This record gives sequence, structure tokens and C-alpha cells, in this order.
Amino acid sequence: MRRGTLLLLFLIILLAAGASFVVFWPHVDSGKPLYGVNNPFTTVLGLDLQGGVRVQLEPKPGQTGINHDNMEVTRQLIETRVNSGLGVKEPSVRLQEGAGASSIVVELPNFSGNQQDALNTLLKTGKLEFWDTGTSGGLQQGAAFDPSQYTQYNPGGKPLFTGNDLDPNALSVGQDPQTNAYLIQFQMKNNGASTRFGTFTANNVGHYLTVTLDRQVVTSPVINSAITGPGTIQGNFTQTQAQQTVNILKVGALPVALQQTSSEQISGTLGAETITHSILAGIIGLSIVALFMLLYYRLPGFLADIALVLYAVFTFAIFKMIGVTMSLAGIAGFILSIGMAVDANVLIFERVKEELRAGRLLASAIDIGWKRAWPSIRDSNISTMITCAVLYAFGSNFGATIIVGFATTLFLGVVISMFTAVVVTRTFLNLLVPTGVINHPALFGLPADVRPSVKVAARRNSTV
Repeated sequence: MRRGTLLLLFLIILLAAGASFVVFWPHVDSGKPLYGVNNPFTTVLGLDLQGGVRVQLEPKPGQTGINHDNMEVTRQLIETRVNSGLGVKEPSVRLQEGAGASSIVVELPNFSGNQQDALNTLLKTGKLEFWDTGTSGGLQQGAAFDPSQYTQYNPGGKPLFTGNDLDPNALSVGQDPQTNAYLIQFQMKNNGASTRFGTFTANNVGHYLTVTLDRQVVTSPVINSAITGPGTIQGNFTQTQAQQTVNILKVGALPVALQQTSSEQISGTLGAETITHSILAGIIGLSIVALFMLLYYRLPGFLADIALVLYAVFTFAIFKMIGVTMSLAGIAGFILSIGMAVDANVLIFERVKEELRAGRLLASAIDIGWKRAWPSIRDSNISTMITCAVLYAFGSNFGATIIVGFATTLFLGVVISMFTAVVVTRTFLNLLVPTGVINHPALFGLPADVRPSVKVAARRNSTV
């Protein structure tokens, strides 16, 4: 047997055991865990299958200059905030034109009412401002801030620095080493804001630097020395609040202040029956492909069927581990990838059969057949992955989130199918080499008179 074949077989068995645990072991929410062991992974269903919450957002009264363009920018920022801050996948965020001003409708899958505080934080305008409030004392956290009281320190009643001056890559959540309180770490941009901030803090030691978010005081510390590098914003944050604020600041402030006018729970647009039909379609598709491979390729087809089952388990385990949203489009991409998973096997088997017809030994036929099939396998799968990348980019940039699910599941399916064909199926074929099965050509779907050539065998032996 070839060196490394048993090692690869052992690796495949370990991967199969781990994937089976992720897919089949009971989840903690499904009842009493089996033998006290919980499976931490669960299937994430999309809005069309599971439902969630629908929230309508409208501009706050008293604002001027609201038009379609700034409402569209606001919609895009809300969608980015939802994707990065709420932990939900494939939300629906759309602009709804009405008789008056436009509104934004947000539909969030698997989102419950007890997450309302997170939603309220996410919908803040997100205008972070830095003010000089003199030496009279710091302001209380949460208090409303009135810029007109501090115009002597802030020319024109305007903030000295805003969230636009922050480097988004330097924003992060940290902890005070002495109190373990959560804080926000920041740094000014290198486009002049960092120099201005360092100059301001150096010239105003002893003044209070008040930080406000949507004109509410977050923190109001005294300036003890010049700040020329990273700084911190402390405000009695919980870890969740600090992370949500960081997400808001990274995305940027909303050009239009919004208020929530309605909220309702919605059921899945397709429902549980669609899930059942999709699973049935997947089982039927897998079964037909497996039957075809078994009847046409015989023993190699049987090995490919085993690899195909492993492929399905591996793929679904990856979906659960990284939290891929299984909308109907995502399930369609998964089922489509099942049929594509045998493409590489077909190419390899046909090449191997050609080499066996030429009289080569099984080991040599596997090596040469795989090498000749590999360029076609590589190019066809890369082409599919490029298409998936284009679909993913289109869906992400133009709000077509249903395309994102399809592209994600198909891309992962293609990658995993390459692994199962190139590694799993080839390892299984190499296990056949010392068994002498080539003496039974019917097992390979070949005529009975096909045998390895004595001349070829002798030439192979002489070169070893």
C-alpha cells in the first residue's frame, strides 16, 4: 500500500466523525443533551423559512433637506449596521416610498422582541462629537448636551472633533486594567486630525473634554496631558454596548435621524412545508446521482457514493459551524452543488478507465488518470467559484441578499467537492491497489478481456 494512504484514511475518518457530531448530535435547545454532551452548533434559517421581526423606520420630525438620495444612503448604512452589529444574516432592508417622506422597512430573521435594546442602540444617529467644556467640571453621563452653553470654548458652537476624524481601523473594545470596565479605544486619522488633536489636548490641560453621542454625554474626563496617540472613551459600558457603539462609529453617522414607528413579528413567507420539500428534493437528487454512479462506474462509483455522502455531511457541518443562512436560495445552491460534486469523480474515473484499457496497472492508471483529469477539474471549479464571487459581490452591493445565500452555499459546496474528489475518492481508489481487483474488470465497468499488459507491467517493475 502507498505511503501516506493510511494516514489520509485516518484523517478522513476523523473529519467524518467531527462533521457527524456537528450535524447529528443533539443541540442543547432540542432537549436533554445526549450523555451530557451538547452540540453548540445550530442551523440558521432565513427570513423566508423562519420569519422574524419587521420594523418600520421614519425620519424624525423637524428635519429639513430629506430626499431620496440621503434616505438611500441611510438605508445602506442601516443595512451595514444590521449585518455587523445584530448578529443576523441576510436581513431585508428596503426603502419604501409613501405619500409623504420615504420610510425604511427592516426585516430581521430569527430576531425576537427581547433584542429590542440592541435594535434601539443600532438605530442611533451615531454622531460622535468632542467638546471643550472648560474647567468648571465634568458633565454627568447620559445628560443632554447644549452646545450653546460652551461657545466660548467651541467657536461657532461646533464640535472640535467628530466621528469622521476617527480612524475606523483603530476602533475597538478594551478594558481598564485596574477596574476591568469596558471602554472604547480610538485613534485620530493621520490626515491632520491626529496632529490637531494632540495640539488641542496639549494646549488645554486641565479642561474637560466631553464626548457626546447624538448630543448625549458619554464621558467627560479632564485632560491631564497631550494625547498624541491612541485614546480611550469610558462610559460605564457593558461589553455589548461598547461593541455596538464601536460598530456604529465604524459605519458612520446616519444623514437622517430615524424613529421606529411600528414593529411586528412575521412568520416565514414559505414556511416549514418548503423546508420539508427542499430536504426531500435533496435526498432524491443525492439518491439518483448515487444510483447513476453505482450502475455506470461499478466499484469506483460505489467509492464515489461514499465520498458523496461524506461531502454532504462535511458541507452541512461547515454551514452550521460558520452560521450560513439557509434560505430557500441557499438550499438550492446546496442541492445544486450535490450534482456538481461528482463532476470531478466522473473525469477521474474516465481517465483511469482509459489507462486501464491501455493495459496499465491500477496504481499507474490512478496516478496518470488523476494528473490528466486535474487541469479540467481545476479550471471548471475555478470558473464556478469566480461566478459565485461575482454573484456574492452583486448581492452584497445592491441589496440582493437572496443571491448572497445562493452564492455562499454554492461556493462552499464547490470547494468541499474538490476536496472529496481529489483527496477522499483518490484515497479510496488507492486502497484498492493491493487487493487485485483489477483482475475483475467488470468491477470497473470494463470488458472482461481488459487486463493489465504484461509488457507494461514488466516495464513498470523494471523501473521501480
